[in-house]
Amino acid sequence: MRAKAPTAKQPLVQGPIQRLRAALKPDLNFKRVKRDNGILLRLLPLIALPFAGAALLAMHPPQWPEPGAQPVAWLDVLFFGVAGLTIVGAFIVGANRVLKSWAESVPESPEAALREFYRQTLSGKPSTRRLATLLAGFEVPGPRVQPVYHWLTASAVPELDSPRSVAKYWRALVRGNKDVTRRFRITGLALEQPVADVALATVQMHATVTRKIPAFIATFVGVAIAVAPFFAGMARIERFGVSFWTAVAAASALGLAVGWLLRMVLHAGAESRDVAVHKLLVRQSYDWRLLSGEWESQDEADTAWLDPKLLR
Repeated sequence: MRAKAPTAKQPLVQGPIQRLRAALKPDLNFKRVKRDNGILLRLLPLIALPFAGAALLAMHPPQWPEPGAQPVAWLDVLFFGVAGLTIVGAFIVGANRVLKSWAESVPESPEAALREFYRQTLSGKPSTRRLATLLAGFEVPGPRVQPVYHWLTASAVPELDSPRSVAKYWRALVRGNKDVTRRFRITGLALEQPVADVALATVQMHATVTRKIPAFIATFVGVAIAVAPFFAGMARIERFGVSFWTAVAAASALGLAVGWLLRMVLHAGAESRDVAVHKLLVRQSYDWRLLSGEWESQDEADTAWLDPKLLR
């Protein structure tokens, strides 16, 4: 019997080389991907941090020791200075991270494209409009490589044929299980360019899966212990012959230790592992875009087909 011609509902499944050649066609629009200005909104709570910290420090000034006092009397001033430096350091580090993410949100290089793609997808709230600008195309219907980890599945999204389906796919990966929190951190990027305007990246990530309820209990208890001196007040603490900021330092250390111990006892950490995936990118006009929007496509898992001679 003669095979039926593919219909609109059953498009012709192209091979990886054909799909790559299609993605390498010139972009006649010549539109650059703009920076994601929404990242700058994360500066708002950071801007409030130094003002809130200054108000907190002003409400609890240290007692300046008299000349000739014992070294232990200087602990209050020392820990007051440590608290001030911690607030300043947190503001500088946080603002630097936000501005760095904003600057790298333009995919002018393969590395920037990858970091922006994973910033979107691993947040659990990927923007459909943003993903549309970061992907060179969408998967044709056919078999896909699913993550081979029991803790990472997205079988509810059978096809990736639109930005909306890609966003839904990554929401299922990152937030599919309501009982746990999945966090991913890029630990390394290795890039090679087999042919012009094509990059093959190996992305190393550290993945952690945390049980929400035990993690919440451990965090709540640890924070409650750390902030207890602020609720007790300076006068009540000084009745016990302990300076206020010394008590804050001791409570912070104790809260950190108790929180960590509770995480161990309650088994808050369900999974922790290092994973590596391969991603293909192509340059279209000024920007680099990913060829596949899934965790790792079948073409990326085995790149034996990527022969430079066939792509000329």
